[in-house]
Amino acid sequence: MKLSISKKSNSKILIINHNNKSIPFYSSWLYERSINNDIRDSETGQLLIEASDIENNLKIIDTILSDKKLTIKFSDNTVHNYDLLELLNEISFSQNNDQNKILWNKKNIKIKKFNFHKFNSQMLRNILINIDTHGFAYIKNIPVTKNGLQSLSDHIGPIKRTNWGEIADIKSISNAYDLTMTTRTLENHTDNPYRFPTQGYIFLHCLKNSELGGENSLVDGFNIAQIMKNKNKKDFNLLSSYKTFFRYKDKTTCLENSCSLIELDDNNNVIQVRFNNRTEVLPYDTIKNLKAYRSARKKFWNEITSKKNNLIIKQEPGDMIIIDNYRIFHGRKGYVDKNNSRYFRQGYMDRDILQSKLKLLR
Repeated sequence: MKLSISKKSNSKILIINHNNKSIPFYSSWLYERSINNDIRDSETGQLLIEASDIENNLKIIDTILSDKKLTIKFSDNTVHNYDLLELLNEISFSQNNDQNKILWNKKNIKIKKFNFHKFNSQMLRNILINIDTHGFAYIKNIPVTKNGLQSLSDHIGPIKRTNWGEIADIKSISNAYDLTMTTRTLENHTDNPYRFPTQGYIFLHCLKNSELGGENSLVDGFNIAQIMKNKNKKDFNLLSSYKTFFRYKDKTTCLENSCSLIELDDNNNVIQVRFNNRTEVLPYDTIKNLKAYRSARKKFWNEITSKKNNLIIKQEPGDMIIIDNYRIFHGRKGYVDKNNSRYFRQGYMDRDILQSKLKLLR
């Protein structure tokens, strides 16, 4: 790694030459990111000053770069120290936060199965990386007990409590409060789009599966969004801008959210997809707008249900799939269960909890 200070630097901008690229750092930005004890607390790393109070005309007087350590003297006669690699990593995170995502379909996906009997910190790291890059992880030999999924989830963080509790039963019941609790086919969907924020990750643990039917389907929603963008940019733009509506309601709960089926960040990167035919409620709108939305939605649905995009998995007792609910559409084939013995357990985890553990392990 070659690092040097460019001769084009001036009193306002420090330019670092890094791997044949010139990266500008602005004086006030650098000042705010100083690791000096009078700028940041040494224990927490939190800022001790008000950033808006930094001088507008702050200048860089002198710079020294030695062994990836940067020292800068500013015009207020203060000297500040930096780890240059940390500054570069922060830029990389800001510009390429999703560069590690690997898009897949049925043909090119290779399922990596993790054996929980051999669990250690390195396996945990690889499980979380697989979720981050591919949107899911498949783990075998999770204890076949009622709360067996916690044997893994406890190493990551707490299961989120919802109106259904924490770890919930997934099995056919009479007077079902949700179609999940029936034997019918569940079309590909994301969970709980009627919540804000939406559930981050799904832990789906098999205690016993049905002999006939009950297979799970997984679809890479980010790949579907890219397909839509490539085939018809107009439909992609509509699905990423039009606000549809989702609702879940029972005797004790009313959850509602207005959102788009494809959500973009400020750089127009896809950061979330949604689809749930069971809980979407079309908003009142003009015929023209509804016709355009329904047409684009139909094309989106055709890609979601296309066999070439669907990975089919039949979980066995002890198998658990962790699903990125912002990215993966999942479904279930209808099943026959004469003895009503098919039994899954499911829990949710907030997005920041899993991402925090991944960042620490990386």
